[in-house]
Amino acid sequence: MKILSLSLLLLLAATVSQARPSVSVPRLVELLTSDNIIEKELERLENERLSINYHNCRSWHLGVETSNIINFETVPANCKDYVEDYLTSEQYRADSKTVCKEAYFYAKGLPLRNDTINVWIFDLDDTLLSSVPFYAQYGYGTEKVEHGAYWKWAKLGEAPVLPETLTLYNNLLELGVEPILVTERWENLEAVTRKSLKDAGITYWRKTVFKPTGSNISQVKYKSAVRKSLVKSGYNIIGNIGDQWADIPEDTPGRVFKLPNPLYYVPS
Repeated sequence: MKILSLSLLLLLAATVSQARPSVSVPRLVELLTSDNIIEKELERLENERLSINYHNCRSWHLGVETSNIINFETVPANCKDYVEDYLTSEQYRADSKTVCKEAYFYAKGLPLRNDTINVWIFDLDDTLLSSVPFYAQYGYGTEKVEHGAYWKWAKLGEAPVLPETLTLYNNLLELGVEPILVTERWENLEAVTRKSLKDAGITYWRKTVFKPTGSNISQVKYKSAVRKSLVKSGYNIIGNIGDQWADIPEDTPGRVFKLPNPLYYVPS
């Protein structure tokens, strides 16, 4: 049973004293506050003030997706249950489906050029392939990840496909739009990544672009340079999709679509 707040206790004391004159306010307050009930209530209120509850985690998540909350190293500890529930629920798929449907309708309504190759840029991690099984080992983003741990896991080739993005991939192919995969993974992961993609049903791409092994160039600079190179080569980029704003910087040609991801933040 929820503990009554101090103000409510005093109000109750005053009300009861008016109804029963034989019980004084000080005496009633003394009875109600036995066993340190006020101290416990004050402690509860302080803990509530310092914590991020489940309801506020939804607001935190919104701030992340809209790029109003940036540069966070980990998910707030009190949001572990929220992030786990979200990423393992139908809501995550429904949100992703909404984004992918809009991307498809946008592409379907475009007059495609006949004098070049029309392409769509896909990010890889948490766009086509999911990292949720990995981050589940780290408190769904609430715990810091050891340096290099994710890439060791990626080498296992166990990342599952994200079904809604796979549907978008197939639908774009039917429209005549060819996929180009641009990933921040290093080239030394190219072979296992290609196998993971094929195992997931992603068997065709116009081009895949991996970072040079050992490169520390920022994601924004790297992906911007790749897009400029593609445009210079004659490709018509009509759209882009990724889970981080760093995947889809402002100078990106074509429309951009952002998938949900509350697990981590990549600087843009």
